[in-house]
Amino acid sequence: MVETEIVNRVIELLLMKIEAKDQELGRFLVHDDFEQFDSRITLWAIRENVQDLKETTITNLINIPDDVEIKVTFAPPSFFSDVLGGRKNVPYWHVATVIRILKNCDVIFDPKGRMQQWVDQAPHIEWDPELIELKLQTTQMLLDRMRNRIQEDMLADAYIWLIKAAEEAICVPLMETNAFEVGTATLLLDALKDFDEDLHIFFANLLRVSSFSFKTLEEARKELETLAERLYELNIKTDREMWILAAFVSINESERRLNQCIEAKKSGYDLKILSRLFETAIGELWQAFFLVAQSPRLEMKLDPWVVGSFWRWFGFDDLDEEWLFKQEKRIRELLPHRN
Repeated sequence: MVETEIVNRVIELLLMKIEAKDQELGRFLVHDDFEQFDSRITLWAIRENVQDLKETTITNLINIPDDVEIKVTFAPPSFFSDVLGGRKNVPYWHVATVIRILKNCDVIFDPKGRMQQWVDQAPHIEWDPELIELKLQTTQMLLDRMRNRIQEDMLADAYIWLIKAAEEAICVPLMETNAFEVGTATLLLDALKDFDEDLHIFFANLLRVSSFSFKTLEEARKELETLAERLYELNIKTDREMWILAAFVSINESERRLNQCIEAKKSGYDLKILSRLFETAIGELWQAFFLVAQSPRLEMKLDPWVVGSFWRWFGFDDLDEEWLFKQEKRIRELLPHRN
């Protein structure tokens, strides 16, 4: 955990760097459930002259220890106002991100009071029924894709699409309670612990959580990182480039969470904390595999090299058509009133 004195020093130093030309409206300090195991400071800066999200790492601040990682995401005000203003056609991930930030932040710069207004609005935002319906449609599409891969005798590919379908389906009951800590496997694993333990067990089993150890998780991540680096070199300036870059974020997060888990174990934290950290590391690894595997120019067929690596770490002897269809049935049972 970064000491409060250092956090305040970082905030002070960065605020001193704001210039009129930046057209900055405000800034948030964003908190993380696991920040006591971390040396990261996460900030969001809202600027009029920014068009898209841009994340950067700040280094070389005076009197700030080298092991403190400072992440700043610059965002246009529309990124928040589109969600809070009820604009239609805002993507699911966009809505979830905005609400999570506003519910887990401190306002640290707000000359016009606009940031605090956004924070006050956040608890009153509800999921648009159209977004929930879209989740259902996406679930069906992914299950159809899984069945197609089974017909082609591509069980590993089918398994990947099954997990992705489960992610989409599990979001629906959470969204219907206006939960926003949803979206990625990492967030779902954490949210389900309090929401529905049986559903948590189901999803954790799909991700083979119990089959990993510290050692195998690290080995799997390193193997994927090497593969991703090779594929990135082959796909610069192609449709896959951004997918692979996004995967590197998850690869790094998986490493970070695993290291936090190891440190927490050394410090004697209880099993519940260790379990949450370990599961998030596996969730990030799965997300990375899924992103690297995407091959847009192959009509949604997944990269065979990545699928092979995925199968090596997530596959098991009893994974066959019967098992896949059994899991599909469980996914459909999550939404009996929609089928």
